[in-house]
Amino acid sequence: MLTATPDNATTIPADASRFDALRWTLVRPVDAASVAVFRILFGSVTSIGSVRVLAKGWVDDLYLTPTHHVSYAGFGWVRPLPELLMYGLVLMLAVAGAFIAVGYLYNYAMSFFVAGFTYIELIDATLYLNHYWFVSLLAVLMLVLPVNGYWSVDAARGRTNRSDSVPNLTVVALRSQIAVVYLFAGLAKLNTDWLLRAQPMQLWLADRAEVAVVGPILAEPATAFLLSWSGALFDCTIVGWLLWGRSRRFGYAAVALFHLATGALFSIGIFPLVMMTATLVYFSPDWPKQLRRYVSRAACWPAKHTSPTKLQPKPTIRPWLAGFLAMFALVQISLPLRHYFYEGNVRWTEQGYYGSWRVMLSEKVGYLRYEITDKDSGETWTVDPELLLTDWQTAQVSIRPDLIVATAHMLRDHYQTLGVAVEVRANTAVTLNAKPNQQIVDPTVDLTTVSRLSSGSDWLVKLEQTE
Repeated sequence: MLTATPDNATTIPADASRFDALRWTLVRPVDAASVAVFRILFGSVTSIGSVRVLAKGWVDDLYLTPTHHVSYAGFGWVRPLPELLMYGLVLMLAVAGAFIAVGYLYNYAMSFFVAGFTYIELIDATLYLNHYWFVSLLAVLMLVLPVNGYWSVDAARGRTNRSDSVPNLTVVALRSQIAVVYLFAGLAKLNTDWLLRAQPMQLWLADRAEVAVVGPILAEPATAFLLSWSGALFDCTIVGWLLWGRSRRFGYAAVALFHLATGALFSIGIFPLVMMTATLVYFSPDWPKQLRRYVSRAACWPAKHTSPTKLQPKPTIRPWLAGFLAMFALVQISLPLRHYFYEGNVRWTEQGYYGSWRVMLSEKVGYLRYEITDKDSGETWTVDPELLLTDWQTAQVSIRPDLIVATAHMLRDHYQTLGVAVEVRANTAVTLNAKPNQQIVDPTVDLTTVSRLSSGSDWLVKLEQTE
């Protein structure tokens, strides 16, 4: 087991080996206030997000109304619940978020949230968003990390051990997950489309040219280049600014400004709120207490004398937790890099896209029609994806090769239920970041024979415009 030093030392012993120094750094106790606030804000934001889904009618529009759902590879068995249960699940996720925030029945609430939220996100691949993946990862981390021993109902009632401190590993793990998002998002922006063509930023800002006052400024090409380069610089460097104590406040101000601006310009839901609340964990572990003291002094409230918190060292970090976090970190580093094992531009093929933090890099618009051939008679006819899908599903399927294949399989199964064995081919025309339209899938290949886990070398058409 990883064991803390027997005293409350705040410096690494001079004679410590490198391994012992690393172990001490991870195990040493730090104030639990920041992770408690992290838990409170995470639960609050996810609860608000679930209520938002109910209020906007998305349970019906996204999960119940569609007659078919485009599944992830290997998850075709995941289907929406009946209407009453589906609404009940989203409502219970809102309740679970509230329980997480106050730390009431925390382990049950967080376990339910991880299972329920993951289940909903697996229903339809056309609904994939990076920030949903981010929420899922944070929830898994918070399920195994000790974040409920302070400022929680469970701790107050004795359901869990109350502790004013947590191992520093808890803070490091949460900071690292946020760092992964920013760093890989920044590295992904280092491409010629983003830096030398200011695409897709120019396309997006041109659509906002009619906005009062700032519209004409947004439509200027120079604005697109400025925002593109600023976005890349922000993502690549913000973790460093947040880690450095002298620049942390300015770094967080940049975080708030950046996410408020992107939220206002691009209507990306609760993602700005998620990132602004999550990055507070980069401040000193006792920052909530410092803030409370500052507010008390500023408001001239009577000061209540309290002795400094004596941080009791956490006796152990269990080996299973250390092993889990090591594997978790390995997965987080590997997933964004796996596209290098595939041929072609990942922004075009989208092989290795899920979980890679390639945020707001592509504007793709596509046309898709399927050519169906009766294997017995040889008769051929054309089918629109809307035979099985809604308009919003079709918009995503038309630009994502793996979903084009998935829908081809759905069409094959559909005609099998009618007693007709068919071949399915796709005619496509897709544009990426204002480049000329071209086929994305080989129109001569019978997609019913293509595995969704295929490398794509025999059925994908390479992007003609190279970087």
